[in-house]
Order: sequence, then C-alpha cells, then structure tokens
Amino acid sequence: MDKIRALRYFKRTAELNSFSLAAKEFDVPASSISRRIKDLEGELGVELIKRSTRHVSTTELGSVYYQSVVEVLTKLDDADELISQRQGAFEGKLRISAMTDYGQKVLAPILQKFRKIYPDIILDLDFSNALVDFAQESVDIAIRAGSVQEERVVAKHLSKAAFKLVASPPLLKQLQTRFGKTVLAAEDLALCPTMQYRAKFGLVSWWQLKDEQWQKIKVNPVLVANNSDSLIDAAQAGEGLAFFPDWWVEKQLSSGDLVEVPMQFPVSCDTKMHLDIYILYPQAKYQIPKIKHCVDFIMEHLAAGNG
Repeated sequence: MDKIRALRYFKRTAELNSFSLAAKEFDVPASSISRRIKDLEGELGVELIKRSTRHVSTTELGSVYYQSVVEVLTKLDDADELISQRQGAFEGKLRISAMTDYGQKVLAPILQKFRKIYPDIILDLDFSNALVDFAQESVDIAIRAGSVQEERVVAKHLSKAAFKLVASPPLLKQLQTRFGKTVLAAEDLALCPTMQYRAKFGLVSWWQLKDEQWQKIKVNPVLVANNSDSLIDAAQAGEGLAFFPDWWVEKQLSSGDLVEVPMQFPVSCDTKMHLDIYILYPQAKYQIPKIKHCVDFIMEHLAAGNG
C-alpha cells in the first residue's frame, strides 16, 4: 500500500465528506479512494470513515487521526516545495485568500504587477470574508482585517484604512440646508437617510467618539446590504449616508461623486477610527522562495499606513 497516497486520500475525504469529490480532485475513480482508505483502516485496525449511501464523515478516532495527518502532510509538502524551488526558478501554484472587496480593489492590481515579474507562478485567488484555517485549508497567504492568535501563523501589519462617512454632494447640501448648519451632529443622523452594511454577525453599528468614550449612534437605515458595491451605487445616487473604509471609495472621493460628511465629533462604524489589515502566513512556509517573495512584494507595495 502506498501509505502517503492513502493518507492524502483520507485527508481530502475527511475535509470534503465525500468520496466522489475527493476522487474528482485526484482524478481517480471514487472506488479507488474508498479502497485505499479501507486498506489504511485495515493497517491501523480502526474505522476512520463512517460510510452510508448519502453521507461520509470521520469517526471520533478518524477526527483525531486527521489532525495529525494534516500536520504531517503539510510539512511534507512544504519540504518538497522548498527543496524543488531552491534548485530551480520561481514556479508552481501560490494560493492567496483575501477579503472580497479588499482583494478586488486593492490587492488585485498589486498581484498583476507580481505576475509580470514571476510569470511562472500560478496565482490561485480566493476572495472571501470567511476566516482561514491554515491547518485545514490549502492557503499559503491570507489577508484579513484584525490580527490572528493562531499558533505558528505570522501576522504582519499591512495597512490601515480610515472609516469615512460619505454622501453624494446634493444630499449633503440638502441635509445641511435642512438642519441649518454645515457640520452635522450625531443626533442629526437619526433624521437622515442612512445605509448600513450587514456583516455575518449582523448590522454594523455606527459610533461617535465623545469625551474619550465611544457612544452608539442611533440610525434608521433606508437600505441594508452585505455588498459594498450596491451601497456605493446607492450612495452616489443620493439615497443615503454610508460608512466605507477609505479604499472602498477612493475613486469616488477623488472624482467628487462622493464627499465626506463633516461631523461635530469623530464618527466610525467601529469602536476605533481605523481598520487594520494584516497579511498572514504559516511561519514555516516563509522559507519557500515563491511565498517569501510574494509576501515581501505585497508588503513593499502596501506598507503599513499606505494601503
């Protein structure tokens, strides 16, 4: 029995909960996946996978075994890749995960430059706001808001984005005329058309920093969405006020399609004025040349405070 291959089959079957999906990845029949895992179970003397006509899942011992297998296979893959790259040119696949909007608006142009310099490196990009588990996912580099406490994962501060409360120029002028003042107060916002971003955990609240304390602002949204582009379009159309990290609306602010709303006290959509962006990668993988060069390239182009 080719134990390494059997372990790889077991790992992906456990992650996908499917023989057929694992078989598609390895381009082999599902029966081959099942048979090799059966051989592995026979050698160990335990059942690793529960099988039924509709569902495949790991047993309790299978879950324990999986945790060890993941670490071993990851180290083996990293060792193979490290040696092969030290002997040759920068090539192969590089898997990068980034927050959806940040990835599309900020990271993508940087990676276009990277590809021109290293054309033999194939970038596999996943733009998603979901958390990344390096132990279970085939990800080399991730970019997320907020640091990470996961062991053996390096988190370097990449950039800082200010939150901007913006409106279309006609709407801002209309509200300033309505309230009879240029600078708005937090209590005015409850009487303004506002739009809120809906994250996975719920609506993103608005806050005011007054007397060194963050105070929640009451708003009555006319539009709620989990997509930034739809909110930006609505803001440009004058439908309401909205918060965005500055890199979401950099072009609109530069063109004058949107303007920042002057407020009496600092306001934010978090209990801090900035959104911190971090680049994350497993510590051991930084030794692999293509990963090191990509991390350094991104850091150079999006150094802290410049993103």
